[in-house]
Amino acid sequence: MVKRPLIGFIIFAFTTLAFAASALYQFHNAYARQALHTQLSAWALAQMELETLEFRNELALYLATASDKQSLVLSYDILWSRYDTFLSSQEAAPMRRTFDAQPVVKHAFRLIQQHEQAVLNGDRQRLSGLLHEMDIVLPQVRNLMVNNFTGPAAIEQREFLQDQIKTMYAAIIILMSLLIFFAFRLYRNSSKQQKMAWHDSLTGLPNRNYLLEHLYKAAHKKQIHTLLLIDVRRFKDINDLMGYEQGDIALTQLANELKSMCLPYGYPCARISSNEFAVLAYTDNRQLSFFTQPLCNALRSAIDNVCPSHQLAVAIGVAKSLDLDDNVIRNHRQFANQLLNNADLALMKAKRAPVTQDSVDIFKAEYEQEAKQRRQLRDELKAHLDDPYQETLYVLFQPMVSPASKRLGCECLIRWDHAEFGAIDPALIVSIAEESGLGRTLGAWLLHQVYLALNTEWQTVNERIDIAINLSDSFFNESLIADVITVFADHPEQRKQLIFEVTETMTIDDIGRFNLLMNQLRDVGIRIALDDFGTGWSSMSVLSHLSFDKVKIDRSFVTGMANTPRQHVLVDTICHMAHQLDIRVVAEGVETQEQLTSLKQMGVDEFQGYFFAKPLSALDFYAFYIDHLNHKGKLLMND
Repeated sequence: MVKRPLIGFIIFAFTTLAFAASALYQFHNAYARQALHTQLSAWALAQMELETLEFRNELALYLATASDKQSLVLSYDILWSRYDTFLSSQEAAPMRRTFDAQPVVKHAFRLIQQHEQAVLNGDRQRLSGLLHEMDIVLPQVRNLMVNNFTGPAAIEQREFLQDQIKTMYAAIIILMSLLIFFAFRLYRNSSKQQKMAWHDSLTGLPNRNYLLEHLYKAAHKKQIHTLLLIDVRRFKDINDLMGYEQGDIALTQLANELKSMCLPYGYPCARISSNEFAVLAYTDNRQLSFFTQPLCNALRSAIDNVCPSHQLAVAIGVAKSLDLDDNVIRNHRQFANQLLNNADLALMKAKRAPVTQDSVDIFKAEYEQEAKQRRQLRDELKAHLDDPYQETLYVLFQPMVSPASKRLGCECLIRWDHAEFGAIDPALIVSIAEESGLGRTLGAWLLHQVYLALNTEWQTVNERIDIAINLSDSFFNESLIADVITVFADHPEQRKQLIFEVTETMTIDDIGRFNLLMNQLRDVGIRIALDDFGTGWSSMSVLSHLSFDKVKIDRSFVTGMANTPRQHVLVDTICHMAHQLDIRVVAEGVETQEQLTSLKQMGVDEFQGYFFAKPLSALDFYAFYIDHLNHKGKLLMND
């Protein structure tokens, strides 16, 4: 559609042209009227000259032949009337003013007025003088007409008027050409801007605005439709490891495949974010599998052609217009936005599948309830973090036992006993904090809880306790050191008892930046542990670039040792490799004596799991530590 400013400019341009053309037309008419007036004036002056000449000839004939004076009197009367009309009539006023004829005609009229009696009486003597005077006046009358209509001045005036007309015509043509040129440029620029507003510059696909417009139209027409949101999972790895140029090539390939898949069905498709696409299918979704599965295969194949070394997967969230009650929703825009929200919730569910397999999820009503729950938890989490007296959000400490040390470690674990939803999954708490921008606030709150435990319940033994804290992505940044220094300002020596646990996914985004932060943390006494070691695909790469104080073997390896010999070999290999790198090894998920025995034989340095204790409150952990000091812990560690 053409934008209003462009329409306004076109209207203004052509209004200006119309006005200029009208002015030219009026000028042309005025010129024509002036020409007609000039012609009439020329005729009137010519008649005056002719009648003056006729009177002079009649006068000469009368004096020469003594003919009847009736013809002379008649010619005299006609000339008298001509002069009198010319000098006194209102119609002749423009000629008197324009051609400056009044003095000449007035002189001639006065002359014949003076000889009126001589003409009536036939006084030859006086008439002879009049003839002499007429011979003098006649050239003046003739020159009046000749000079004004055929002389150089008249010719120059007509040429000037003609030049003016040509100039006006040329100006109109130039003005029209310029207006047409600028209108074309404005239209072309407006078309480009419109395309930019509705299309993605990289892939050429329509963008989010285009998709929303089609959703609005479909909702307004109450047309049955299904929205598919498509996400290429782990696409960021291509940009990080292969460069943004390869990422752009992959996106272009994806867009081409998407267009070729949608074109036969007439489905609009769009790119709505970096690696997220959308398809609007005009169907009720009952038979949509004929489209979604080939679509997954085609998109994954396009990525594999560009980046064969990276195993990526496609996630699709599906939402149907039939699932929405248009009697409850107020207008078609709200209807479309709700459908988009439902598809986004389904996509979030689809992305929870293993990252190596394609997944398609169709929106269900409970997804909206989960989303509402997350929004409620987000608001309540913020309130709890701001309230120093609340008790529903708290921390527990799970011991990490070392057989050859009187020091005792523990991991700080967050807990939330919700009055309505019960115990909230710690991973959900962290996820909500990350999504709502509360990651740093939650991290600072955890630091403060650790500080309180060290200086209240554990005050008498705090110098022998090490505390590990899991860091979320948003908390591990340049502000972390400032937060640590602030919390432990009164006891800076206690910073040496802190161990920050990070995951490999936090490190691969920017290893250089991560290494700088690690060194800064070590400068203030904090140690760094690599959590869930072995579960990611780049664990070895992380160890080759970064230096850690500890690695924590994931509980899945410990649990599988008894039944899977490969797991036993892997754990043994991890221990040997870590010790070669001067890194301590912590085993998570220790639940049986057999596991403990095997891990001790492999040389694991610390153990964590229900075999020793479940997560404990600060006071219970103090009791556990006292028991550990009284050799019960050592006896427990003996085979």
